[in-house]
Order: sequence, then C-alpha cells, then structure tokens
Amino acid sequence: MDMQVPVVYTIRGCDACIKLLRKWDAEGVAYEERRVELSQAVLDQARTYGSMVPIVVWPDGRVEQGFEGGLGCFI
Repeated sequence: MDMQVPVVYTIRGCDACIKLLRKWDAEGVAYEERRVELSQAVLDQARTYGSMVPIVVWPDGRVEQGFEGGLGCFI
C-alpha cells in the first residue's frame, strides 16, 4: 500500500463510492482504490476501519467513512 496517497475502500454499486471517485478523478486527486467485494483480505482490512464504504485512510492515518457527510454502503 502506497501511503503517500489516500487508500479508498469501495464496493461495486455504491453511489457514495462512485461520487467520491468521480469527484477525485475530476480534481486530479491520486488515490489507491481497494474493492472489498473482490477479496476477503481487503474486506477484512476495511472492516478494521469501519462498517461502511467508502472508507478513506489518509496518509497521516486519519480515517473517514461516507462521502460529504452522507452515508455510504454497509459492508
């Protein structure tokens, strides 16, 4: 994991995840996406931070769930 960029845990079909990634793509924000439905190990990692995606783990260790104050999708 490159901790110079935020790591974003997402799941397919999650509107909040899609909106976050679209916003960051439009703004040119570099990030590493990890899709929880593709790997049990990634799902297990995500669950150490919370129970709702998107989960953003910032390089300084801060963790955020949801997008712009709204709820995401439970995992």
